Amino acid sequence: MMFEPRRMHPVAGFLSFLKQLKEFILPFLVFLFVGTGDSNLFDRIFYIGSGAIILILLVFGILHWYRFTYRVEEGELRIEYGVIIRKKRFIPIERIQTIDVSAGIIQRIFGLVKLQVETAGEGLQAEAVLTAIKEDEANQLRELLSRSKIQHEEDTEIEKPRVTYQITSKELLVLASTSGGIGIVISGVLAFLSQFAEYLPFEKLYNTIDKYVNLSILFYIIVLVALFLLISWFVGILIMTLRYANFTVVKREDELFITRGLIEKRQSTIPLTRIQAIRIGENLIRQPLGYATVYIESAGGSIDKGEEFSTVLFPLVKKSAIKDLLQHFVPDYEMLDVEHYVPSKAKWRYIFRGLLPFLILVPGIIILAIKFSSWSYLGLFLLFVGAWFGYSRYKVAGWRIKGNQLILQYRFFSKITVLHHKKRIQSMDLHQSYFQRNKDLSTVRTSIKASIGGKTFEVKDLQTSDCSIIWDWYIKRNTKIIENISAESIKEL
Repeated sequence: MMFEPRRMHPVAGFLSFLKQLKEFILPFLVFLFVGTGDSNLFDRIFYIGSGAIILILLVFGILHWYRFTYRVEEGELRIEYGVIIRKKRFIPIERIQTIDVSAGIIQRIFGLVKLQVETAGEGLQAEAVLTAIKEDEANQLRELLSRSKIQHEEDTEIEKPRVTYQITSKELLVLASTSGGIGIVISGVLAFLSQFAEYLPFEKLYNTIDKYVNLSILFYIIVLVALFLLISWFVGILIMTLRYANFTVVKREDELFITRGLIEKRQSTIPLTRIQAIRIGENLIRQPLGYATVYIESAGGSIDKGEEFSTVLFPLVKKSAIKDLLQHFVPDYEMLDVEHYVPSKAKWRYIFRGLLPFLILVPGIIILAIKFSSWSYLGLFLLFVGAWFGYSRYKVAGWRIKGNQLILQYRFFSKITVLHHKKRIQSMDLHQSYFQRNKDLSTVRTSIKASIGGKTFEVKDLQTSDCSIIWDWYIKRNTKIIENISAESIKEL
């Protein structure tokens, strides 16, 4: 056991300095571009002040590293920290849910890793973060803090982990090529251009090209847009490749160990008991190709892990292979096709909801169509797209119950299939609006404890009798609980 207090590697002080410095980048840029550059006095004050702030932050980072100690003692992870005010944090081992290990660029240069400890509570940050420790020390901590450490210590022979799933090069390429990362890249580039458009020589570039090639301005716009999308697509592929390269999943006892990343290596530990639901996503590109992404919705967690609010279990797999993979890794959940779909009388409600966002744009399109007749075709195209989205949502919405498992399926943009285990559903709601009541339709919504504040899933416009079947299936568990509580109360009386 680690009874003696230990410090992290000195690189942790530099990382703390960089973290604090990052918060000053935006004010620094504002002063740099907005400040009166004509004043020599302002320039001197600006550079002297910036140097002083950087020096203070560097000293603070070093002191933060020096004052930060950790140890494992009496069944607790004990951390003491604080530069000015000394703070102590004691985390009981039995409350620890996950232990994640990652390694950024700086950590990998020095052969270090970052270790994050999370408890069952929900928060924006991990319960404890060791930003720079040696890899063998991180492994030692994981063994000490793991729930299965007692059984592991009793084993006479340490079983080597066996890689049971690893993404292939082909799957990685398809994953990167069909991901939604291009949207993030485009948004980032457009945000950059909106801030610095006046400094970019678009007009000069156009005049230079026009000297040699006499083409219409429309052609230039089409070429620039196509080039912009192509570059964004390649950048999106690069980002996704670096993020999910070497993606592996290892199941050991009742825990899943997930590793991914090329430059920044991340390792996550997820106990099977923490899994609240399984979500399968098929976006508009992957669905025709027969590929899907499988996510784990788990309790607890923190927002500073660099993940979204879900954990990727399989980044890209053939949908036909999901059933076998889940049986091997998460046997409590079974991949099945839905048996009951929304009734045909709900079709026009789905189509109307798909059209609604585009109907808001109709007045503006009509005004443009009055001046430019060609814009009327754009309005018709948008209405067609909205109707198609609504119809595609109608076609996939449905449900199925088998044993203790509820399957809900719906679509927003991507097709979503959610696998629920009865005992993991926190609450279930049935809704019926005035217009639904006239058609004998209802909406079912389930809630689980996952990430920050939980998650909800819903299927709209189901037959009311179907919703009653789902409701009766769910309350059977609650009825047993109430009966047990009542029996215990009677015994006490």
